[in-house]
Amino acid sequence: MGYVIFKNATLIDGNGGDPRYNVSVLVENNIIREVSECGISLQSADVIDCKGNTLMPGLVDGHMHLGLIEIEVVDIVRRNPIGLIAARMFRNMRELLEQGYTSARDTGGADAGFRLAMENGEAVGPRLRVSGPCIAQSGGHGDNRGPSEYRPYYEGNMGFRSRLADGVPEVLKACRETLREGADFIKIMACGGCASPTGGPNACQYTFDEMKAAVDVADNAGTYVAAHCYSDKSISRCTEAGILTIEHGNLLERPTAKLMAQKGTYLVPTQITYEMVLEHAKDSLSKFMYDKFIAVNDRGYEAIKIAMEEGVKIGGGSDLTGRNTKYSSGAIAYQAKAQGAMNAIVSFTRVNAEIMGMSEQIGTIEEGKLADIILVNDDPLKNIDLFKNPKDNILVIMQDGKLYKKMI
Repeated sequence: MGYVIFKNATLIDGNGGDPRYNVSVLVENNIIREVSECGISLQSADVIDCKGNTLMPGLVDGHMHLGLIEIEVVDIVRRNPIGLIAARMFRNMRELLEQGYTSARDTGGADAGFRLAMENGEAVGPRLRVSGPCIAQSGGHGDNRGPSEYRPYYEGNMGFRSRLADGVPEVLKACRETLREGADFIKIMACGGCASPTGGPNACQYTFDEMKAAVDVADNAGTYVAAHCYSDKSISRCTEAGILTIEHGNLLERPTAKLMAQKGTYLVPTQITYEMVLEHAKDSLSKFMYDKFIAVNDRGYEAIKIAMEEGVKIGGGSDLTGRNTKYSSGAIAYQAKAQGAMNAIVSFTRVNAEIMGMSEQIGTIEEGKLADIILVNDDPLKNIDLFKNPKDNILVIMQDGKLYKKMI
């Protein structure tokens, strides 16, 4: 039986309350057994002196894609051999853990094998929940064919993938097949996107009946539907259909935010992806795609503020591609521009744990929960930008009671 004691810590527990000072946390094997401001003494324990630095729950990425291995995401599966894609996806898993993400939700691409590889100890990375291929309509976001192409759609079996389904019967079958293959939840493309060769963020895709069909399949299986959405119309339609999480949501308007709050629908912003594209990837994208990223960037911060004001539950994600994945932990800093540091921390810990269906196990530092813990070398409430440089600023990463990193 192994014990670890963190002592002399400033604790941000993920629940949104004020920091607690001079806290000790006892970990027994993989479980948090005690959180105390009176000190903890156990002769057989390994002791980590936090020296006043900030102890936090492990970060949770609510929206990422292991398979987006290149900046230009269209046709990844046609340009790269399957083995190479898989190798880079496992690299992305390891990289996420190195940035403090002890759990993550893959919202399109990774199959159940990546989750099982991590659970079985055959890969290093965050614990995963995966959606498998996204469900998309012909000509919609996820259909990588250009407007002048007439070839059949190729789904692929690795990387970022979509499964085309048109009409209620096809949507029912596609969702059932996806769950049969081991997906934890269903992801549909309900709107145009920035990385599509056709259409844009103002488009609305899938009818209400098609969306409701996906929700019915998920509900029967005891899970939920996530929806890629930008336009307010698509967000409203998804919310009415019973979809649980709205991914991106940059063009959200106040009346729809009120509806989301009433229905208990989550918003999962991904602001860092637009910032990184604008800063690092202008030359890697067509003008058509680049202009779409510009159009939604500033509006996304406004949408987060509207959602906060109306009481919408807000998670958060990185959604980065290619070499930009090395910036993933900075997602929390960009979201803090709209939410403030503490609210962003809660989004990337407790709320994302709720979205993953794991709130009883992860997301906060509380007795009885899994020991997913990070230690950072500054006060994130005063310097949330520390997460933009996790290599130097995250001193300790513990996942499931195992020390992955220790620099103190």
